[in-house]
Amino acid sequence: MPSVLVTEAWNCEVGGQEPWPEDVKLYQHYETEQILLPDNANCLAVQAFLKMCKLDFKVEYKPNADYMSPSGRVPFIKCGLYLVAELEPIVSFVGNKGISLTKHLSATEKSDMRAYMSLVNTVLGNAENYITWVDWPTYSQVTKQRFGSVHPFPLNHILVYKKRRSVIKKLSALGWYNKTIDQVYAEVDQCCQALSERLETSRYFFGDQPCELDAEVFGHVHNILSTPAFPAILKLAEIMCSYPPLMRHCKHIATDYLEFVDADENVVHLSCLTKLSLSPKQISEEKLDEFVFYCDEGKNEFDLEVHDVGSLTNPENTIYHSLFE
Repeated sequence: MPSVLVTEAWNCEVGGQEPWPEDVKLYQHYETEQILLPDNANCLAVQAFLKMCKLDFKVEYKPNADYMSPSGRVPFIKCGLYLVAELEPIVSFVGNKGISLTKHLSATEKSDMRAYMSLVNTVLGNAENYITWVDWPTYSQVTKQRFGSVHPFPLNHILVYKKRRSVIKKLSALGWYNKTIDQVYAEVDQCCQALSERLETSRYFFGDQPCELDAEVFGHVHNILSTPAFPAILKLAEIMCSYPPLMRHCKHIATDYLEFVDADENVVHLSCLTKLSLSPKQISEEKLDEFVFYCDEGKNEFDLEVHDVGSLTNPENTIYHSLFE
Protein backbone atom coordinates (compact mmCIF):
# COMPACT_ATOMS: atom_id res chain seq x y z
CA MET A 1 0.00 0.00 0.00
CA PRO A 2 2.72 2.59 0.84
CA SER A 3 4.39 1.93 -2.51
CA VAL A 4 1.12 2.63 -4.32
CA LEU A 5 0.66 5.90 -2.43
CA VAL A 6 4.24 6.95 -3.18
CA THR A 7 3.79 6.09 -6.86
CA GLU A 8 0.56 8.08 -7.09
CA ALA A 9 2.15 11.07 -5.35
CA TRP A 10 5.15 10.94 -7.69
CA ASN A 11 2.93 10.67 -10.77
CA CYS A 12 0.78 13.61 -9.67
CA GLU A 13 3.74 15.82 -8.78
CA VAL A 14 6.19 15.08 -11.57
CA GLY A 15 3.99 13.81 -14.37
CA GLY A 16 1.47 16.54 -13.78
CA GLN A 17 4.00 19.21 -14.74
CA GLU A 18 4.20 18.02 -18.36
CA PRO A 19 1.75 19.17 -21.06
CA TRP A 20 -1.37 17.07 -21.64
CA PRO A 21 -0.55 14.72 -24.56
CA GLU A 22 -2.91 13.93 -27.39
CA ASP A 23 -2.87 10.15 -26.94
CA VAL A 24 -4.21 9.84 -23.37
CA LYS A 25 -6.15 6.64 -22.80
CA LEU A 26 -8.70 5.87 -20.11
CA TYR A 27 -8.89 2.17 -19.24
CA GLN A 28 -11.96 0.45 -17.89
CA HIS A 29 -13.90 -2.82 -18.09
CA TYR A 30 -16.29 -3.73 -20.86
CA GLU A 31 -19.55 -1.87 -20.32
CA THR A 32 -22.00 -4.27 -21.89
CA GLU A 33 -21.41 -7.47 -19.96
CA GLN A 34 -18.61 -7.02 -17.42
CA ILE A 35 -18.48 -3.71 -15.54
CA LEU A 36 -20.19 -3.58 -12.15
CA LEU A 37 -22.22 -0.81 -10.56
CA PRO A 38 -19.50 0.85 -8.38
CA ASP A 39 -16.88 0.74 -11.15
CA ASN A 40 -19.25 2.16 -13.73
CA ALA A 41 -20.04 5.13 -11.48
CA ASN A 42 -16.33 5.86 -11.06
CA CYS A 43 -15.69 5.59 -14.80
CA LEU A 44 -18.54 7.96 -15.62
CA ALA A 45 -17.28 10.45 -13.03
CA VAL A 46 -13.74 10.49 -14.45
CA GLN A 47 -15.00 10.79 -18.02
CA ALA A 48 -17.25 13.68 -17.02
CA PHE A 49 -14.38 15.41 -15.18
CA LEU A 50 -12.00 15.16 -18.15
CA LYS A 51 -14.72 16.44 -20.47
CA MET A 52 -15.35 19.38 -18.13
CA CYS A 53 -11.62 20.17 -18.28
CA LYS A 54 -11.78 19.94 -22.10
CA LEU A 55 -9.03 17.33 -22.13
CA ASP A 56 -8.85 14.80 -24.95
CA PHE A 57 -8.81 11.11 -24.15
CA LYS A 58 -9.80 7.79 -25.66
CA VAL A 59 -11.60 5.06 -23.74
CA GLU A 60 -9.95 1.64 -23.94
CA TYR A 61 -11.88 -1.43 -22.77
CA LYS A 62 -9.81 -4.18 -21.15
CA PRO A 63 -11.11 -7.29 -19.34
CA ASN A 64 -8.22 -7.06 -16.87
CA ALA A 65 -8.24 -3.28 -16.41
CA ASP A 66 -8.30 -3.60 -12.60
CA TYR A 67 -5.13 -5.70 -12.67
CA MET A 68 -3.45 -3.16 -14.96
CA SER A 69 -4.38 -0.29 -12.63
CA PRO A 70 -1.75 0.93 -10.12
CA SER A 71 -4.41 0.99 -7.39
CA GLY A 72 -6.25 -2.15 -8.46
CA ARG A 73 -9.34 -0.09 -9.30
CA VAL A 74 -10.84 1.36 -12.45
CA PRO A 75 -10.73 3.66 -14.20
CA PHE A 76 -7.14 4.71 -14.71
CA ILE A 77 -5.51 6.89 -17.32
CA LYS A 78 -2.26 6.42 -19.20
CA CYS A 79 -0.82 9.88 -19.75
CA GLY A 80 2.60 9.69 -21.34
CA LEU A 81 4.72 7.50 -19.07
CA TYR A 82 2.37 7.80 -16.11
CA LEU A 83 -0.55 5.71 -14.88
CA VAL A 84 -3.02 7.46 -12.58
CA ALA A 85 -6.07 5.73 -11.13
CA GLU A 86 -9.40 6.97 -9.69
CA LEU A 87 -10.99 10.38 -9.58
CA GLU A 88 -9.15 12.23 -6.81
CA PRO A 89 -5.60 11.32 -7.94
CA ILE A 90 -6.58 12.21 -11.52
CA VAL A 91 -7.93 15.57 -10.31
CA SER A 92 -4.59 16.23 -8.56
CA PHE A 93 -2.64 15.09 -11.61
CA VAL A 94 -4.60 17.44 -13.88
CA GLY A 95 -4.34 20.24 -11.31
CA ASN A 96 -0.54 20.09 -11.43
CA LYS A 97 -0.81 20.96 -15.11
CA GLY A 98 -2.52 24.20 -14.16
CA ILE A 99 -5.98 22.92 -15.11
CA SER A 100 -8.56 23.26 -12.34
CA LEU A 101 -12.34 23.40 -12.08
CA THR A 102 -12.21 25.10 -8.67
CA LYS A 103 -10.30 28.30 -9.44
CA HIS A 104 -13.51 30.30 -9.09
CA LEU A 105 -14.23 28.89 -5.60
CA SER A 106 -13.32 30.48 -2.29
CA ALA A 107 -11.50 28.54 0.41
CA THR A 108 -14.80 27.97 2.23
CA GLU A 109 -16.49 26.70 -0.92
CA LYS A 110 -13.60 24.34 -1.62
CA SER A 111 -13.93 22.97 1.91
CA ASP A 112 -17.67 22.50 1.39
CA MET A 113 -17.04 20.78 -1.93
CA ARG A 114 -14.65 18.28 -0.34
CA ALA A 115 -17.20 17.58 2.41
CA TYR A 116 -19.92 16.84 -0.16
CA MET A 117 -17.53 14.62 -2.14
CA SER A 118 -16.80 12.68 1.04
CA LEU A 119 -20.54 12.31 1.63
CA VAL A 120 -21.15 11.04 -1.90
CA ASN A 121 -18.26 8.59 -1.76
CA THR A 122 -19.24 7.34 1.70
CA VAL A 123 -22.95 6.91 1.06
CA LEU A 124 -23.51 6.31 -2.64
CA GLY A 125 -20.23 4.45 -3.13
CA ASN A 126 -20.84 2.13 -0.18
CA ALA A 127 -24.48 1.66 -1.17
CA GLU A 128 -23.43 0.52 -4.65
CA ASN A 129 -20.90 -1.89 -3.18
CA TYR A 130 -23.50 -3.19 -0.72
CA ILE A 131 -26.05 -3.85 -3.44
CA THR A 132 -23.48 -5.39 -5.77
CA TRP A 133 -21.76 -7.69 -3.28
CA VAL A 134 -23.99 -8.09 -0.19
CA ASP A 135 -27.57 -8.03 -1.50
CA TRP A 136 -27.96 -11.72 -2.28
CA PRO A 137 -30.39 -11.60 -5.25
CA THR A 138 -28.18 -9.04 -7.00
CA TYR A 139 -24.96 -10.87 -6.18
CA SER A 140 -26.20 -14.32 -7.21
CA GLN A 141 -28.08 -13.28 -10.35
CA VAL A 142 -25.97 -10.42 -11.68
CA THR A 143 -22.61 -9.83 -9.98
CA LYS A 144 -21.25 -13.37 -10.18
CA GLN A 145 -21.98 -13.71 -13.88
CA ARG A 146 -20.69 -10.29 -14.87
CA PHE A 147 -17.53 -10.40 -12.74
CA GLY A 148 -16.63 -13.88 -13.96
CA SER A 149 -17.55 -13.33 -17.60
CA VAL A 150 -13.93 -12.79 -18.72
CA HIS A 151 -12.39 -15.68 -16.77
CA PRO A 152 -12.40 -19.43 -17.47
CA PHE A 153 -13.80 -22.03 -15.07
CA PRO A 154 -12.95 -22.43 -12.20
CA LEU A 155 -11.12 -19.11 -12.02
CA ASN A 156 -14.35 -17.18 -12.55
CA HIS A 157 -15.75 -18.65 -9.30
CA ILE A 158 -12.52 -18.30 -7.30
CA LEU A 159 -11.95 -14.65 -8.18
CA VAL A 160 -15.53 -13.57 -7.52
CA TYR A 161 -15.38 -15.31 -4.11
CA LYS A 162 -12.12 -13.51 -3.22
CA LYS A 163 -13.47 -10.17 -4.41
CA ARG A 164 -16.65 -10.56 -2.38
CA ARG A 165 -14.67 -11.35 0.77
CA SER A 166 -12.51 -8.27 0.18
CA VAL A 167 -15.52 -5.96 -0.28
CA ILE A 168 -17.35 -7.40 2.74
CA LYS A 169 -14.24 -6.87 4.88
CA LYS A 170 -14.14 -3.22 3.80
CA LEU A 171 -17.87 -2.69 4.35
CA SER A 172 -17.62 -4.30 7.78
CA ALA A 173 -14.84 -1.92 8.79
CA LEU A 174 -16.98 1.00 7.65
CA GLY A 175 -20.08 -0.23 9.49
CA TRP A 176 -22.08 -0.97 6.35
CA TYR A 177 -22.06 -4.75 6.13
CA ASN A 178 -24.52 -5.27 8.98
CA LYS A 179 -27.03 -2.73 7.66
CA THR A 180 -30.31 -3.96 6.27
CA ILE A 181 -31.25 -3.08 2.72
CA ASP A 182 -33.87 -0.64 4.06
CA GLN A 183 -31.20 1.12 6.12
CA VAL A 184 -29.08 1.45 2.99
CA TYR A 185 -32.02 3.00 1.15
CA ALA A 186 -32.54 5.43 4.04
CA GLU A 187 -28.88 6.49 3.89
CA VAL A 188 -29.15 7.08 0.16
CA ASP A 189 -32.35 9.07 0.61
CA GLN A 190 -30.70 11.36 3.18
CA CYS A 191 -27.68 11.83 0.92
CA CYS A 192 -29.86 12.71 -2.07
CA GLN A 193 -31.84 15.14 0.06
CA ALA A 194 -28.65 16.92 1.16
CA LEU A 195 -27.39 17.13 -2.42
CA SER A 196 -30.76 18.32 -3.68
CA GLU A 197 -30.97 21.03 -1.03
CA ARG A 198 -27.50 22.23 -2.01
CA LEU A 199 -28.43 22.36 -5.69
CA GLU A 200 -31.91 23.88 -5.35
CA THR A 201 -32.40 25.72 -8.65
CA SER A 202 -28.72 26.04 -9.57
CA ARG A 203 -27.33 24.37 -12.66
CA TYR A 204 -24.28 23.12 -10.77
CA PHE A 205 -23.33 22.77 -7.11
CA PHE A 206 -21.22 25.93 -6.98
CA GLY A 207 -22.58 28.52 -9.37
CA ASP A 208 -22.64 28.36 -13.15
CA GLN A 209 -19.46 26.33 -13.57
CA PRO A 210 -19.01 22.63 -12.83
CA CYS A 211 -16.40 21.19 -10.48
CA GLU A 212 -15.26 17.69 -9.59
CA LEU A 213 -18.21 17.31 -7.22
CA ASP A 214 -20.56 17.69 -10.18
CA ALA A 215 -18.64 14.99 -12.04
CA GLU A 216 -18.76 12.60 -9.08
CA VAL A 217 -22.48 13.08 -8.41
CA PHE A 218 -23.26 12.70 -12.11
CA GLY A 219 -21.34 9.43 -12.22
CA HIS A 220 -23.44 7.90 -9.45
CA VAL A 221 -26.82 9.30 -10.49
CA HIS A 222 -26.52 8.53 -14.21
CA ASN A 223 -25.11 5.12 -13.35
CA ILE A 224 -28.12 4.15 -11.26
CA LEU A 225 -30.75 5.67 -13.54
CA SER A 226 -29.37 4.04 -16.68
CA THR A 227 -28.70 0.58 -15.20
CA PRO A 228 -31.18 -2.17 -16.12
CA ALA A 229 -33.55 -2.40 -13.19
CA PHE A 230 -33.20 -5.36 -10.91
CA PRO A 231 -34.99 -5.11 -7.55
CA ALA A 232 -32.31 -3.45 -5.41
CA ILE A 233 -31.41 -0.86 -8.05
CA LEU A 234 -35.06 -0.15 -8.69
CA LYS A 235 -35.51 1.42 -5.27
CA LEU A 236 -32.38 3.56 -5.67
CA ALA A 237 -33.68 4.85 -8.98
CA GLU A 238 -37.04 5.62 -7.40
CA ILE A 239 -35.35 7.57 -4.58
CA MET A 240 -33.26 9.64 -6.99
CA CYS A 241 -36.24 10.33 -9.26
CA SER A 242 -38.00 11.92 -6.28
CA TYR A 243 -35.43 14.76 -6.22
CA PRO A 244 -35.94 17.02 -9.30
CA PRO A 245 -32.72 19.06 -8.74
CA LEU A 246 -30.66 15.87 -9.08
CA MET A 247 -32.53 14.94 -12.24
CA ARG A 248 -31.90 18.38 -13.75
CA HIS A 249 -28.25 18.22 -12.75
CA CYS A 250 -27.78 14.83 -14.40
CA LYS A 251 -29.49 16.05 -17.57
CA HIS A 252 -27.38 19.22 -17.77
CA ILE A 253 -24.07 17.38 -17.53
CA ALA A 254 -25.12 14.65 -19.96
CA THR A 255 -26.22 17.32 -22.42
CA ASP A 256 -23.36 19.79 -21.90
CA TYR A 257 -20.37 17.48 -21.64
CA LEU A 258 -21.18 13.91 -22.63
CA GLU A 259 -22.78 12.37 -25.68
CA PHE A 260 -24.93 9.77 -23.99
CA VAL A 261 -28.18 11.34 -25.14
CA ASP A 262 -29.24 13.83 -27.74
CA ALA A 263 -32.33 15.03 -25.96
CA ASP A 264 -33.52 17.41 -23.28
CA GLU A 265 -34.76 14.54 -21.15
CA ASN A 266 -33.47 12.41 -18.29
CA VAL A 267 -32.34 8.93 -19.21
CA VAL A 268 -33.69 6.04 -17.15
CA HIS A 269 -33.65 2.34 -17.90
CA LEU A 270 -36.83 1.07 -19.51
CA SER A 271 -37.17 -1.78 -17.03
CA CYS A 272 -37.86 0.85 -14.35
CA LEU A 273 -40.96 1.87 -16.26
CA THR A 274 -43.67 -0.47 -15.03
CA LYS A 275 -42.14 -1.02 -11.60
CA LEU A 276 -42.24 2.73 -10.91
CA SER A 277 -45.90 2.88 -11.94
CA LEU A 278 -45.21 5.22 -14.85
CA SER A 279 -47.19 5.37 -18.05
CA PRO A 280 -45.23 5.43 -21.34
CA LYS A 281 -46.67 6.60 -24.61
CA GLN A 282 -47.43 4.03 -27.24
CA ILE A 283 -44.26 2.89 -28.98
CA SER A 284 -43.58 0.93 -32.10
CA GLU A 285 -42.85 -2.79 -31.93
CA GLU A 286 -39.25 -2.39 -33.03
CA LYS A 287 -38.52 -0.24 -29.97
CA LEU A 288 -39.95 -2.60 -27.38
CA ASP A 289 -36.57 -4.25 -26.86
CA GLU A 290 -34.66 -1.00 -26.52
CA PHE A 291 -34.05 -0.24 -22.90
CA VAL A 292 -33.94 3.50 -22.39
CA PHE A 293 -36.76 5.97 -22.03
CA TYR A 294 -36.58 9.68 -21.35
CA CYS A 295 -38.43 11.24 -18.46
CA ASP A 296 -39.62 14.82 -18.89
CA GLU A 297 -39.46 16.36 -15.44
CA GLY A 298 -42.82 17.03 -13.86
CA LYS A 299 -44.73 14.99 -16.44
CA ASN A 300 -45.94 11.42 -16.37
CA GLU A 301 -45.24 10.83 -20.05
CA PHE A 302 -42.27 9.21 -21.73
CA ASP A 303 -40.80 9.11 -25.20
CA LEU A 304 -38.70 6.07 -26.02
CA GLU A 305 -35.52 6.39 -28.03
CA VAL A 306 -33.35 3.65 -29.45
CA HIS A 307 -30.37 3.19 -27.12
CA ASP A 308 -28.57 -0.13 -26.92
CA VAL A 309 -27.40 -0.90 -23.39
CA GLY A 310 -26.91 -4.61 -23.93
CA SER A 311 -27.54 -7.44 -21.50
CA LEU A 312 -26.78 -7.72 -17.81
CA THR A 313 -25.31 -11.18 -17.76
CA ASN A 314 -23.30 -13.45 -20.00
CA PRO A 315 -24.12 -17.00 -18.89
CA GLU A 316 -22.21 -18.67 -21.73
CA ASN A 317 -19.00 -16.80 -20.91
CA THR A 318 -18.64 -15.70 -24.54
CA ILE A 319 -16.39 -12.76 -23.68
CA TYR A 320 -13.67 -15.08 -22.40
CA HIS A 321 -13.85 -17.40 -25.40
CA SER A 322 -13.80 -14.55 -27.92
CA LEU A 323 -10.80 -12.92 -26.26
CA PHE A 324 -8.57 -15.80 -25.31
CA GLU A 325 -9.40 -18.77 -27.51
